[in-house]
Amino acid sequence: MQLSSAMPLLALVVLGAVAPVASTNPLGQVLSLMDSLAAKITKQGEAEAKAYHDFVEWCDDAAKNSKYELKTAQDKSAKLDATIGKAAGDVEASSAKIEELAGSVSADDGELKAATEVRDKEFKDFAASESELMESIDAVTRAIGVLQREMKKNPAAFAQIDTSNTNNLVNSLSAVVDAASLASADKQKLMALVQSQQASSNDADDDDLGAPAAAAYKSHGNNIIDVLEDLKEKAEEELGSLRKAETNA
Repeated sequence: MQLSSAMPLLALVVLGAVAPVASTNPLGQVLSLMDSLAAKITKQGEAEAKAYHDFVEWCDDAAKNSKYELKTAQDKSAKLDATIGKAAGDVEASSAKIEELAGSVSADDGELKAATEVRDKEFKDFAASESELMESIDAVTRAIGVLQREMKKNPAAFAQIDTSNTNNLVNSLSAVVDAASLASADKQKLMALVQSQQASSNDADDDDLGAPAAAAYKSHGNNIIDVLEDLKEKAEEELGSLRKAETNA
């Protein structure tokens, strides 16, 4: 194609060269010019062929590189799709776990609230029982002090009381307390303490023997001071047990 496009140019050159040298060998000059032009055209053709070859090689390399880059991108896309799929699965699993934990937390909150309410009630019961026992112990302590003073004045009147059963003990103790002019509130607490201690004793006997026990009040002696000291000791033991149970609760 380069040779065909150069033919008109060759003809013009030949005609231009022939005009001024009419006296010389025109054919030789034409042939010489044609050879020179052919060499020039051949050289240009070779340069064009080399450029075309280089361009084809560049296109081949670019195609290979593009193909490799495309494959790399496809592999990377596949890996990213797998990562996204795994992440979606993790999100779903985490969401289910969060719902499960939320349910557990809600249940735990309910149990904690119920346990707190029970514990508050237990503490109120403990506080009431502790206060009652402490007041009873104080009442017994004061009664012992009053009776010890009265016994010094009239020992015979306070020497013996009937402890054969709870009713006789309460009646005897009531009479003795009245004679000692003990405060009414202390008297009531003493009577209540005697009855509660006897009830506790009967319950313990029922558990041990499997049958009701005789309604006898157990004391270290028949002296009124002995009875009151026994009451005080049992009340203090009960108070200690109550406080220990509260500490361990």
